[in-house]
Amino acid sequence: MVGRFIKDSFITFNTRILQLVLGLGSSVIIARVLGPGGVGVYSLAILLPAFLTLFTQLGVGSASVFFIGKKKYSLKEIFGTNIIFSVFISIFAILIGLIIISFFNSILFPNIEKEYLFLALSLIPFQLFLNFAVDILLGMQKIKKYNFIQLMHTLIFLFLITIFLLGFHFGIKAAIIAQTISIAIACIILFLTTKKETKGLSFSFNKNLFKDFLSYGSKIYLGNIATFLYTRINMWMINIFLSPLAVGFYSIAVKLSEQIWLISQAGGTILFPRVSSETDGKRLKDFTPLVCRNVLFITFLIALALSFLGHRIIILLYSEEYSASVLPFQILLIGSLAVSGSRILTNDLAGRGRPMINTYIAIITLVVNILLNIILIPQFGIIGVAWATVISYTSMLLLKTVIYSKISNNRIIDIIFIKKTDFKFYKNFLGMIMNKLKNKR
Repeated sequence: MVGRFIKDSFITFNTRILQLVLGLGSSVIIARVLGPGGVGVYSLAILLPAFLTLFTQLGVGSASVFFIGKKKYSLKEIFGTNIIFSVFISIFAILIGLIIISFFNSILFPNIEKEYLFLALSLIPFQLFLNFAVDILLGMQKIKKYNFIQLMHTLIFLFLITIFLLGFHFGIKAAIIAQTISIAIACIILFLTTKKETKGLSFSFNKNLFKDFLSYGSKIYLGNIATFLYTRINMWMINIFLSPLAVGFYSIAVKLSEQIWLISQAGGTILFPRVSSETDGKRLKDFTPLVCRNVLFITFLIALALSFLGHRIIILLYSEEYSASVLPFQILLIGSLAVSGSRILTNDLAGRGRPMINTYIAIITLVVNILLNIILIPQFGIIGVAWATVISYTSMLLLKTVIYSKISNNRIIDIIFIKKTDFKFYKNFLGMIMNKLKNKR
């Protein structure tokens, strides 16, 4: 289990590194061409379809991973069901979006022109299908193909942004259109890939499948919403209390600080289907703490280095114009470290079939985050937002660790802190890599 996990995690981590480089390229181009104010408007415009997608997807993607791991339904049935869900949910989400923009735009999105929000709604059907179908590949543990789709989306977006913004000097509309086209192309590739892996698809109505998907998905659904809200509602609240310019500064800090999630994303992505299909209780008990404490340790080292290099990185990539993003970035690194550990435990609990625990904790985190933002934004601006995020994220990790330790019968110290045996593993792993390199020579 450990060997294959390391291999798949390594592939996923390398993919995330490539996505990081490509994503930073897109981010730098957008930031330099549009400026802080334009970045703020763009970020808020694409936030609306992201909200609507999450609020309507009903946990279908996670249910796909879980039931593929349990081998309860055929892959053709699951693929067909996901397509049906994506079509009907897309229609509903777009209608909700049209109502929000037409009647509540000035309240919910002040200072943001309607045309940007209307255009951003085109992202919804592609985002939903991508989320649903790519999780089928994850549930089948087709890790290389899963990562390929993710990478292609990022690469195509960078290519289009380079042409639209650098080549033709278009504006915010072009950035949104580039996002839509890139995800649409990724969806076409994903459809063909998934259909080949599932050996077709079936649109026959399976009452039990729908019932199970909605039952499991509903348990994880509220948690997904709360998770998205406590990571993204800050930008909406900054616009309400401050301005799109402040959103622009904060969005850069968030984007950079979240890059240290790479390791936990790689580990958590692979962990979920592993736990869902694991039948050996002893291996399950020992494995997740091993992953969690090592993810925290490695992420801590990266965060520490970035905290010292934060000013140089932001000025080098985005120019002096974004110097106001430096301090929030350094503060947010603490919160990103907490999220990294929390993500590993989240995937373990979901894989055990206990997603409601994640939901309850996510809702608590959201409430704490909102209350702290209301208190701190008027007094401290985006610095206050950053500290509100850190406090809520850290509380989430502590709460989740305590609950997980009781469920798994693991000691908290074994979940959080690195052990001597882990260093021996690093030594052996590096030795193995060195030997392989020598043999290739």
